Amino acid sequence: MSFNFDRRTFLKGAGAVGAASLLAACGEKSNNTGNGAAASGAAAPNSTGATPLKEFISFESGNRELESWNMLYTQKAEDANVVTNLWDGLLSFDCYGKVVPAIASSWEHNEDATVWTFHLRDDVDWVDCNGEVKAHLTSKDFLVGFEWVMNAIKNEANNTSMPNDTIVGAYEYYELTKEAGDAAADMTYEDMLAAGVGIEAPDDYTLVFTCPSACPYFDTVAAYNSFYPVVPALIEELGVEGFRSCDNTTMWYNGPYVVEEYIQGNTKSYIPNPNYYDAANVSRFERFTVTMISDGSISLQLYQNRELDEVDLGESNITTIQSDPSNEYNQQLCEKRAKKFSYCFIFNYDKKNTDGTPDENWNKAIANKAFRQCFSKGMVLNKFFARYNPINPLKCENDFFTMKGLCYTSDGTDYTNLVAKEMGLDGEAYDGKTMKRLRANNGDITELKKQAMEELSAIGVTFPVHCSYYILAGSTSALDSATVLKQCFTDSFGDDFIVLDINTFVSSTMKEVVAPKLQSFTHMGWGADFGDPINFLTQIIIHDDNAYYSCNMTNIAGIVNNGPASYQTELVAAYEKFTDLVNEGRAIVDDTDARYAAFAKAEAYFLDENLIFPTVYDITWCLTHANEYSKINAMYGPCNYKAVNWETSEEAYTTEQYDAFAAAFDAATQA
Repeated sequence: MSFNFDRRTFLKGAGAVGAASLLAACGEKSNNTGNGAAASGAAAPNSTGATPLKEFISFESGNRELESWNMLYTQKAEDANVVTNLWDGLLSFDCYGKVVPAIASSWEHNEDATVWTFHLRDDVDWVDCNGEVKAHLTSKDFLVGFEWVMNAIKNEANNTSMPNDTIVGAYEYYELTKEAGDAAADMTYEDMLAAGVGIEAPDDYTLVFTCPSACPYFDTVAAYNSFYPVVPALIEELGVEGFRSCDNTTMWYNGPYVVEEYIQGNTKSYIPNPNYYDAANVSRFERFTVTMISDGSISLQLYQNRELDEVDLGESNITTIQSDPSNEYNQQLCEKRAKKFSYCFIFNYDKKNTDGTPDENWNKAIANKAFRQCFSKGMVLNKFFARYNPINPLKCENDFFTMKGLCYTSDGTDYTNLVAKEMGLDGEAYDGKTMKRLRANNGDITELKKQAMEELSAIGVTFPVHCSYYILAGSTSALDSATVLKQCFTDSFGDDFIVLDINTFVSSTMKEVVAPKLQSFTHMGWGADFGDPINFLTQIIIHDDNAYYSCNMTNIAGIVNNGPASYQTELVAAYEKFTDLVNEGRAIVDDTDARYAAFAKAEAYFLDENLIFPTVYDITWCLTHANEYSKINAMYGPCNYKAVNWETSEEAYTTEQYDAFAAAFDAATQA
């Protein structure tokens, strides 16, 4: 199979990436003034003397199509990765992950970090999909946006967890709107202020937040979706339902790009916002396109034909290229930084069969601690890691729920090192041979397996227990990875104990699999929302409507609310204890080191109970015309996919150049 389209022809065609339907194209803009806006802005970074690219074609996997264009409403990375190019908030981040100005030009806090003041730019405008100015942005827009988020009827509880914890009166206002029912749709930011919520706008370009206790990391909180602005005129124009479900044609933009064209399941093309407030200070592409790839097996061919400017490589391609010194890409293999997500198997404790009846065999099994422990103490994932990184597979091992690099103690210790110490893994170093968590027992689960089978047989479980795992239908790469994972199950557990069944969905994991509760586990990664462990840990506690995993993935929240079955009492007790430990940690607000130590104990308990199963860090190899080390690299917030200030090269970067980029980055972050 070969591809001979030119770059623009490919982007207009749907055949190479699967069926697509044109939802909206907001006018023909191939030659509009956006190109001039890009050309008149800041020069792109350049450290190698290369010719930079004016247009760039990136990619997204076919099962990660966005579902919402509303930054206030979405809680999904695949949505924010798009909208971050269109909609700016108070703050952004640089290539080192440091908080930098966006709409807020400066900020400060009082002595105990309970009151934070942000000074806004006075030159920010809202534009429509054609780039035409519709309104001027002021501090009022942030009041309106915050009220929208905290209004239970308007935003349906999405993105409320951080404001609940960090803003005086936010939780109380949410409860007030919840009690008001449909009438809450008519409530405004004036009602919010009257209720005593700790946000105010003393003038058009000043915004003040009051925290209930010391919050030294609040600037990282304020960079999240919860604190983004919305212009009141847009809500008036669209109405509550219309704004919640806005798309690229109806939303208003204040970010670096506007959408040129959106073809669902195929492509998204952005061109420069001609009225972007920071145009003179950031470099942008004349066109930035994201191509949806429904089958990863064609990605390399698209890159070879320059229909992509970067491509992540799968195991077979890496092996082929690395093993042949004469391969044209042999000297261009580039190892990427770990993505900001900690990936885990998110167990489903309330699985259903396809007919909607409970899958009691799985539900009883996964509620058993010995059964769960067989995963952490016996599952060898080396071959699965190699699907991400066949050259250095064990670099991908993940032993924690929280992501590395999230936050540090006063002496510079990474928080996950505290968790490792609690778990007895702090003395285990990477050796490239054996997974750290399997060294204590050499991966031998003979006795544990026997215990689990005896305990479960006594309550009617039959073996093997079948574990349902869902992948995107028609995706060769997803099937290859799932086949490797299935073999890992066989090798680690034996087919007499646990068998992985590979099932498929058509387009949406959430709608087709997770909502009807068909999965035994979901393989997902959680990225930090701000610089504190609580934003990870509160996703998996109980008695909290905002606990995303507990309410939507593990379904433990429903079990607790409806009353556990007899075989689930110990499971619920473990969740209760973990939740108590998390709440003890979150109550410590005057001693960051003590706070982190308490959270580490909570997380270690959760992992020792095997309530979730950490799997991988996504450290892949690529071929690329972009210097990844020039991209935004925040551990939290929605900004990482913002396509500004990228260093690019008409000639592909080499392994040697990437090694130099990595060394320079490490030196800068350790200085």
